[in-house]
Amino acid sequence: MTSRALLAALHAAAVQGAAPFARTRDAVRAWCTAQHLAADTPVALFALGKAAPAMAAGALDALRTLGITPTHGIVVAAHAPTARDWHGVAPPPTLAVHIGDHPVPGPASLAAADAIDDAIIALEPGAVALVLLSGGTTALCAAPIAALSQELGDAERAQARIANLAQTLLESGLAIHEMNAIRRRLLRFGAGRLAVALAQHGAARIPTFAISDVIGDDPAVIGSGPCTADALDDADFLALLDAHDLRPHLERATATVLGLSGSEAPAAVPPATHWAFARVEWQLVAANADAVRALASAARDAGIDEVRVDDTPLVGEAEFVGEDLARRALAVAGTLAPGRRALLVAGGEPVVHLRATVERAMQRGDDDDARLAADPVLAAEAIMSGDAGARTSPPSLADEPLRGGRMQVAALAAALTLEAAASRGAAEAWRITILAAGTDGRDGPTDATGAIVDAAVPALARRAGRTPEDDLATGRSWYPLDAAGALLRTGPTGTNVMDVVAALVRG
Repeated sequence: MTSRALLAALHAAAVQGAAPFARTRDAVRAWCTAQHLAADTPVALFALGKAAPAMAAGALDALRTLGITPTHGIVVAAHAPTARDWHGVAPPPTLAVHIGDHPVPGPASLAAADAIDDAIIALEPGAVALVLLSGGTTALCAAPIAALSQELGDAERAQARIANLAQTLLESGLAIHEMNAIRRRLLRFGAGRLAVALAQHGAARIPTFAISDVIGDDPAVIGSGPCTADALDDADFLALLDAHDLRPHLERATATVLGLSGSEAPAAVPPATHWAFARVEWQLVAANADAVRALASAARDAGIDEVRVDDTPLVGEAEFVGEDLARRALAVAGTLAPGRRALLVAGGEPVVHLRATVERAMQRGDDDDARLAADPVLAAEAIMSGDAGARTSPPSLADEPLRGGRMQVAALAAALTLEAAASRGAAEAWRITILAAGTDGRDGPTDATGAIVDAAVPALARRAGRTPEDDLATGRSWYPLDAAGALLRTGPTGTNVMDVVAALVRG
């Protein structure tokens, strides 16, 4: 088996280690059994996020084995569920399925939120509201709170502000827990508002099962905490905004509702003492650590001699994460005995700072690229107007928009680090292959979940006409990796527990 094939198989094992169907089925069955839930108990299902179809299927399977039929429910997912997503469990006709927008919420997300409202209103008194959360929930069912809609006059205009805020936060390079801490203040179901709505419409119990896509597995961060009170008070919230210099980048209406105008108090969030939270029972179903453990276990089963798991989560700039992984692999390669293999494994979620990317483009003297990188809408308009075609080699962002994700950035940075070491005469650089990939099947707004690279990837990209150093610096990591045949394409996996990296070293 080639190194690439082995790492692809290990990535599949990582995804399977956090597979939502069986984990949700077992957790829901155990909870229902422990609560002695009667077969005639009204149960409504709310499955939200990238893993929603598989989690819903697991819950339905558990309920059916106990003789419980849900009265109704809703699934809000990132893509139309396939037979594979349902795992052989036929969803009932009363289970509505909606596809939201991701990563930037739009009209489909607003429609999904409205459908959730309908499902909440349909609750029977004393019902069990079974909530299933996974990564992507924040965007997929994002809708504005009433205060923002009132400030702007209607929900559609307010939804555009929600989308703009999401784009601003993505460009700022914030970690997911920081983004969600800001977004949840403006979301209809964020900061515990879903639990409050469920309780106010008759839900007697709100068991909540979650697959974590955040470092630390904080219930207030996963999906922006639909059933969890906001842990930040107003002072801490404002300090977070100021720490990232976000006030100048917020639109007027958004700033007003957040209480930044000075004339109005910020929109209220349900306090932790709200009676609805007493009805919430929260349980973690799967997390990044499960994927990392599964990958490491599969590596040992594959006969890899040394498997070294780093329990420290991957954080910070993705480019630096990739460089550091390559350097650590080089250090191991220099000491590994001939004939042996070692694997370095870690998980987490680094970030890509788009503003820094724009600044680098400006420093390189390409004002057009910087301007277009800062405004994707402007870039699209340039393409539609034909202005982009007037430029020749090298390609501009006008005709070659930003494309890549944090794992593609990490992979390309690792490949360049290995190439640099090889150019200095470090023969061990040629004995290293690195995987950097998400677990959901989609790294950023691309068709790949990440990449598998080695020291030859940059040269292969150059042979295809790319300049990988420039691509890395200007937010186009996808292009050289695609040109070199290094991208890893799996399609949607049905789960989302952040990212995994693995460096295979041959002695």
